[in-house]
Amino acid sequence: MANVDDIVDYYTDLLIIQYIDKPKARAMIAAYVEELLSSGILFDIRDAFNLETAIGVQLDIIGKYVDLTRFYSSSDLTDDYFGFADANNIGGVSANIIGFDDAAAPDKTGFFLDANEVISAALRLNDDAFRTLIKFRIVQNHSNHSVKSITDSIFAFFNTDVFVKDNLNMTMTYLIGNYSNSLIRAAIQKEVLPRPMGVRMEVIDGNSFFGFADAARTDIISAYISGFNDAAAGFTQSGGFLNAKRDIIA
Repeated sequence: MANVDDIVDYYTDLLIIQYIDKPKARAMIAAYVEELLSSGILFDIRDAFNLETAIGVQLDIIGKYVDLTRFYSSSDLTDDYFGFADANNIGGVSANIIGFDDAAAPDKTGFFLDANEVISAALRLNDDAFRTLIKFRIVQNHSNHSVKSITDSIFAFFNTDVFVKDNLNMTMTYLIGNYSNSLIRAAIQKEVLPRPMGVRMEVIDGNSFFGFADAARTDIISAYISGFNDAAAGFTQSGGFLNAKRDIIA
């Protein structure tokens, strides 16, 4: 990738033969070129928004280009919130509602639910997770949504950390290793995982699944496949059987 020095050298080397080895002539051309390049500020801007190295606000700006933010919402309310309940339906009231929900115990304590409890800093992807989410969007935007296109794009970005399987029944499955649940929830919610129109998508966030692998090719097997995946280790490796009801998130 070109930098200021490369471009200065390029233009000074364009001097005609009478001046190409004259220090003052080369210095004059170099000064003109550096002035035009504003001492490399254009390259600083370019490098500041490199997806692989950008952080914080830089990543937020890149996210705007692909219509993404690092915030996502959740309906998982696990704390005790102040609320009123129907006296005739106490048994059906959620355990998360507290306060004046029991005529026999009006002194219960709770707090009011507000927007910050639903969308807050706790529901904010960190830089690494947000960078991965942006990559998923890039894959989606550049895919023609054929199985080959999706598979090739996913492999180009994530190597063997993400697998895509066509189930041949109008569904497809993503097996994703080493990513947090928050990233998976955000990816599903923001619909950034590429899939053909009309195809149902399932996502499995993996840790260690029981599996078999080619003994001659264990070097390319993802770390989250376990069990009989190493001829040398044999029965000593542990892994759980993948259970669709338990392990399919969406």
